[in-house]
Amino acid sequence: MREPISSLHMRPVGPIFTAILVLSTLASTGLGQTTDLGQQFVSAENLTVQGTLDRVIRNNESLQAKILDAEIARRQYKAEKGVFEPAVVGSYDRIDNHRENTLEQQAALGNLGLGRKDFSERNDLWKGGLETLSPLGSRFRVGYDLQRLRNSLNAGIGSEYVTTIGATVTQPLLKNFGLAANMARIRLAAINSDIAYQDYRRQLMLTLSRAESGYWDLYFAQEQEQITRDSVEIADAVYKDGKARLSVGKSAELEVLEAQAGVSLRKARRSEASQKLAEAAAQLNSLISGTLSGTNITLRATEVPKITQVPLDYYDSCSAAYTNNPDYLTKKHQALAENIRLAYSKNQRLPQLDLKGSYGLNGLGNGVDDASNDINHAQFPSWSVGIELRIPITGGIRERNELKAARLSKQKALINLKEIEVQVGNALSTAILKVRNLGDSAEDQLSVISFHRQLLETQLTRLEAGVIDSKTVLDTEEKFFQARMAHLENIVAYKKALLEFELVKGTTLIDRKVDLTKAQLQGMTEKLLAENRFSDRDVQALQSEVERVYRARMKNLDVNEKPQTLFEKLFK
Repeated sequence: MREPISSLHMRPVGPIFTAILVLSTLASTGLGQTTDLGQQFVSAENLTVQGTLDRVIRNNESLQAKILDAEIARRQYKAEKGVFEPAVVGSYDRIDNHRENTLEQQAALGNLGLGRKDFSERNDLWKGGLETLSPLGSRFRVGYDLQRLRNSLNAGIGSEYVTTIGATVTQPLLKNFGLAANMARIRLAAINSDIAYQDYRRQLMLTLSRAESGYWDLYFAQEQEQITRDSVEIADAVYKDGKARLSVGKSAELEVLEAQAGVSLRKARRSEASQKLAEAAAQLNSLISGTLSGTNITLRATEVPKITQVPLDYYDSCSAAYTNNPDYLTKKHQALAENIRLAYSKNQRLPQLDLKGSYGLNGLGNGVDDASNDINHAQFPSWSVGIELRIPITGGIRERNELKAARLSKQKALINLKEIEVQVGNALSTAILKVRNLGDSAEDQLSVISFHRQLLETQLTRLEAGVIDSKTVLDTEEKFFQARMAHLENIVAYKKALLEFELVKGTTLIDRKVDLTKAQLQGMTEKLLAENRFSDRDVQALQSEVERVYRARMKNLDVNEKPQTLFEKLFK
């Protein structure tokens, strides 16, 4: 680790020699390494890139919301599969009827009517069965019906029992026939589940990329702050040397004033850099969902960005993007969904032609056992078969327009898919070129820094010998400062370009070994639910916090200024 600059003032050496020691320290420890900021804060929390990403995955609320979205979509898919679940159906009806008989009815009854002009009945009807739907659209029912008949005709013998056991089937032949019609909702729910999963991956990739970018922003701010401190240190040494030379008549007062102005300029630049460092730490802290309020702890980036060798082949990158990029995969899933909707709409345009059939056995007796035994003899079967046709008079206004809309939606989905392919290709081409150029520039700038450092050491030596003035030295130091800043900006931009390249290629999660399959995501979600990470108590606490913030904002507003928002409906 580089020796703190402030310790150099404690040595019994001249100011110019102190400046040369600063330069020597920079050369021996390497350029652009993370410095010790412990002097500025009571304590610092050291962070690595992996540690930062781990905290993001563990604490970021937006990721937790996307996890729940994926689980909701998966549950909706499982719910749609329940359309084929068999159902037990049962009913009971009590019929109480008293009416007058018409002359025709009296004649039909004859002696059975006993000369009565009215008819009374009290019947009980029990029905039970099992109903189900098949993927081909067939509707099956297997049931058992029991009727207890009590009326004015059988009053002399007591109740009669009628039983029927049988099966019915209704099979669509055109509309609502086949997998395209009956599996459409399940298939769409499955695609929505895949889209929600890709949405989770996209959110995780963006969040991790922002967090890692914020980490390098923090590193940049740290190094910028240290570079400005080094600049102040060297300029201050030149200024003190000028004052010493002025006291013995070897320097002009104007030269000392110029050196003093140079020190002031660099101190202002150092203050600005310190402010940016605090802002970068706060920004990164918000990304990892932490808080530093009420503490003297700051975040500190400990890793140093380096030029790495990564494959930059355009065609291989395109292939990887078409396999892993969540935006492209989402558009692809949406195109598949439109194919399903189009197939369903085509089916719904067909006339409704249903084949219906039934078969059953009937039984009759004075008791339930007698009626059931009658069924066992199978002497009184009944069956039916037929077809039913339904055609809209105008050809189906709704179905016709829905089919046209489905075709347009499919065309739109294909256009969107083609658009994302072009966008991914262009973004990859730009990202690859950017990574290459920034990587080459970062390597070249190291030699530029080395040249200006050596030149500055020479100029300081010449200043001590009285060959040049302090203004020339400060101008040389400014070029050295600019060279260091240019390299710092370049190397950080290079790391961000790599993040952008990985993001477009869709390998951000794969490269960091945090890419979960749908099954793994489901397991993680169930674990979080089991740990009450998404408990009702947490949701209620979140709602209370939202309400508190809302009421605090509305407290100082006049009645006429208060907006009628959803919050007021929720919390009034």
